[in-house]
Amino acid sequence: MTAGAEKRDWKAAAVTYTLGGAGVGLFVSAFQTAYAPRKGGTGLDVLTKYGGTIGFMAAMGGIFAGVDAAAAQIRGKDDYLNSAAAGCAAGLIAGIRKRSIPAAVGSCAFIATTMGTYDYSGGFEGKMHGMTRTQREEHRAGLFASQKDLEK
Repeated sequence: MTAGAEKRDWKAAAVTYTLGGAGVGLFVSAFQTAYAPRKGGTGLDVLTKYGGTIGFMAAMGGIFAGVDAAAAQIRGKDDYLNSAAAGCAAGLIAGIRKRSIPAAVGSCAFIATTMGTYDYSGGFEGKMHGMTRTQREEHRAGLFASQKDLEK
């Protein structure tokens, strides 16, 4: 948990990640254009033919970041549950794009589980990043200890 999680501005996070998502969407759209069969298209196919990808990625990024920060603000904690809620919201957008309620529910469950697990495990650095050797050994021992052993 980071200190001051409840003070994160969800609007600023949403705008930042919307712009980042739009950048990723532009990159993906450029690949779609490059590998699409040519039928006399113009150089603007990135925006005209595949521009929906840009908007979709921007919406997913913005909604994920906004819900993550808003959940941290509402709950007063910055933990994996915020990422799970944000993943569900982003997954619903993916299902809405397909115009399918089962796809929306499935995407919600999949992305929520994936992002919640990723955040719970400590992300790329892992939970043990920055721990001393003694702290790591205690953490490992605590993973396999029973409740009775912990109470002693």
